[in-house]
Amino acid sequence: MIKVDSLTAGYGKLEILQDLSLAFAEGQFSALLGPNGSGKSTLMKAIMGINNIFGGSIQLDGRELVGLRTEDISKLGIAYVPQRENIFNEMTVLENLQLGLRILPREQRQEALEELLKLFPILGRRKSQKSGLLSGGEHQMLAIAIAWLGRPSIMLLDEPSAGLAPAIAGDVFRVLQDLRRQGITLVVVEQNARRVLQYCDYAFVLREGSLAFEGSAEDCLNDEETIKGYLGVHEGAVSAGQSLRDPD
Repeated sequence: MIKVDSLTAGYGKLEILQDLSLAFAEGQFSALLGPNGSGKSTLMKAIMGINNIFGGSIQLDGRELVGLRTEDISKLGIAYVPQRENIFNEMTVLENLQLGLRILPREQRQEALEELLKLFPILGRRKSQKSGLLSGGEHQMLAIAIAWLGRPSIMLLDEPSAGLAPAIAGDVFRVLQDLRRQGITLVVVEQNARRVLQYCDYAFVLREGSLAFEGSAEDCLNDEETIKGYLGVHEGAVSAGQSLRDPD
């Protein structure tokens, strides 16, 4: 669905991604893993046209994205949920949702809101609350819900579980699985490889701006070199990968 070919990208004159090639398959829940500074968030921003691209190609179903404005890329059906500053804290939950609903025709907004509140019932219970007072998990649910309102075919999420307790992070990932079952393609940057590999289908591991590994979540769990070298998991947890699959 998204094909990245020989991509070099970064910030200013600094190149973070180096001749990177990979592809995200339609309908798949893919994880982007790797050490800090490996280029995971840079890749998401490159897809959205936010940072500098020095060479290469990014295509959505064969259409070139490099050179398009971020708002035009968004209109093609790609939603991006950054790690920080992804909601308006001084507005209520309902006001944030109403702002997101403005992308839809007026006659579709009420139905979309009702559908959203079934998918994210906690937001209905918090709709009159200032968004800045939400818990970390509720905050992330709201950011994901706003992105969902654009009816995207692809969602890019940067660290959706950052700072969350394991049980709350599990709730967030179960919502993402629900979205995947709706047919939405998911690409998730995540520091906690152990957690995301319980939920995703496929994994890409970046190292110093290049692709170090790609394969199914199961393959990633069973690849000892990848686990020890790039994902920061201690050696004792690698035996057949089973302990990595245990719920938090």
